[in-house]
Amino acid sequence: MHVTADQLAASVADLVRIPSVNPLHFGPVAAEFGPAGEVAIATRLAERFDALGAAEVIVDEAGPDRPNVYALVPGRSERLVVLDVHTDTVTVEHMTDPPFDGRIEGGRVWGRGALDTKASLGVILALLAEWRRAGARPEPTLLVLGSASEEAGGLLGAVRFRGWVQQRQLEIDQLIVAEPTKLSPVRGHKGGVLLTITAHGLSCHSALPELGANAVEAMAPVIAAFVAEHERLQRIPPTTELGTGTLTVTAIQGGSGGNVVPDRCTLTVGRRSVPGEDSTLLFHEIVALAQSACPLPIEAVPLIPPTPEGQIGSNAFYQSASTRLVPLLTDATGHPATVAPFGSNALRYEGLATEMVVFGPGSIDDAHQATESVAIDDLIRLANVYARWLDPG
Repeated sequence: MHVTADQLAASVADLVRIPSVNPLHFGPVAAEFGPAGEVAIATRLAERFDALGAAEVIVDEAGPDRPNVYALVPGRSERLVVLDVHTDTVTVEHMTDPPFDGRIEGGRVWGRGALDTKASLGVILALLAEWRRAGARPEPTLLVLGSASEEAGGLLGAVRFRGWVQQRQLEIDQLIVAEPTKLSPVRGHKGGVLLTITAHGLSCHSALPELGANAVEAMAPVIAAFVAEHERLQRIPPTTELGTGTLTVTAIQGGSGGNVVPDRCTLTVGRRSVPGEDSTLLFHEIVALAQSACPLPIEAVPLIPPTPEGQIGSNAFYQSASTRLVPLLTDATGHPATVAPFGSNALRYEGLATEMVVFGPGSIDDAHQATESVAIDDLIRLANVYARWLDPG
């Protein structure tokens, strides 16, 4: 049941050649190659899983023209494991390479999505094809999820998958969320909330500012309060390797002219959370802090849509190192478990599986760059890890 390097590279390249740029990252360069979104790659995945004899293949709309794909591969037991690989990619507008050529060159597969995260999908497809030819099945029942809208838009695919799992009352033993982690199992990363806060004032001629209410000036004490809160958070002793929470103002917009008192000013604010913090509560705490500091009325809007259960933002993901899955992956790769600075679909899967890790080939440092590629050697290593995890026979 040996899968060759050429088979692995070709399987990944096939997926890279299908544009699947997230609509929120779409632009004129991407438009030359086809429409935005995941429809084309979802169609291709459904075809490939059907050809592999999956017991069930479902294309499920996470949003308008934003499909998830679920493929159920029966195992030798009913124990259910899930591999979640997001199918959308970031923008290609700044790429200096052909974005979707999927060329195999210099021991690497090139093109947008090769690293983040079509490598993981390509490898599992190549393995399943070889196991089918050999008449082998994985030990656990495997559900492969191609999830939409991870890169931007509120993790819509993960939210929809969670609801689908709950509707079916599935019990997931182990869940791997594919991301570039240098083949180290990531057992934790921060969560958080992202929101805008708008102060509403009154415009007037700047020669007579006393006739208006300056919204930009009203935001000065709000920013100062946020800076002070961030500094307070840094003084709290961390309880895990994820460190402390953070609060950051990332954008400010306001004013319409040099001689007009601005009647509106909007801040974009991000609060990164650590284990033990509730993201919905954090949202309301930030709003309350802004209200207490701002002399004008404010309006707060979360930039990530609340979940169907009403949760605003995402709690941190943190998995114990003493589970079965983490040691299995560390033994298979020789890489110790770690935590990560980036987020993933794991933020929407709290309590959905008994064990969960974020795991995949390549480094997040190389993601979202002007060129993108994945090493074929890493594909081989990943194939060996998946074979150990799924134990075909």
